[in-house]
Amino acid sequence: MKYLLFLGNFINMRNFTVFLFLLFTTTALFAQTGSIKGTILNDKSFLPIDDVNVINLTQVKGTVTKRDGSFVLNAKLNDSIHFSYPGYIPIKLRVTNDWLNNDNLKIYLTEQTILLDEIVIKKYDLTGVLEVDTKLISLNEQLQFDYFRKNNTQPYYGSAMGTFFSPVDAVYNLFKGKGKELKKLQSIKEDQNMIALMQTRYDREIVCGLLGITKENIVKTLQSCNHTDRFIYTATDYQIYQALSDCFENSRIMKNKQSNTSN
Repeated sequence: MKYLLFLGNFINMRNFTVFLFLLFTTTALFAQTGSIKGTILNDKSFLPIDDVNVINLTQVKGTVTKRDGSFVLNAKLNDSIHFSYPGYIPIKLRVTNDWLNNDNLKIYLTEQTILLDEIVIKKYDLTGVLEVDTKLISLNEQLQFDYFRKNNTQPYYGSAMGTFFSPVDAVYNLFKGKGKELKKLQSIKEDQNMIALMQTRYDREIVCGLLGITKENIVKTLQSCNHTDRFIYTATDYQIYQALSDCFENSRIMKNKQSNTSN
């Protein structure tokens, strides 16, 4: 009888131990996943900043801050979160357990200091005669229009890929070793929230953060792929992302053709 009671108590203690283990394990898992909250503030005025890009680089998920600077974003432990806004220095933070358990983390952004070069404003060389000056102004505007039209024609994607991608190596090498980042970008096509967000952005910060490249890299790469300056500087971030993806894919094809030809 005593043996049976001892055995029963042992089983109960064992079950209780297993229960505690499962409880702590489940609690730990929940602590490592979930959502993060925060408020973005100006580091000088301490005023909230709305419409800030908040991108989970690990999961390729994004949102923007509200008028009070607050945001909520799905994240898990060790995810990389990228914050950017025009005129401010972008920052990247890693998700910690303290952040996951914190109701509202305050994050401060610093405004960028931009030094402008000397600006020269050109004026019309007018004669003072209304009839002549009117023609001079009209001619000047026509010349500007012709130059703009000539230098902003849409790129031609044809069979002459050899001449289309002259610096193939430069484009290929820029993205070489970034297979992980490029795969992440593919998931954007399946995320309507990210597409909507990038279609309203023009600062390239999201693209730079996701790909781990600079804005200068973006400009040089798209110029190498024969995109016009007008497209490079006026397209949305989503259009830039698509152009970079196509640019790399075409350069990869050309690189393979070069390798096959040499072999």
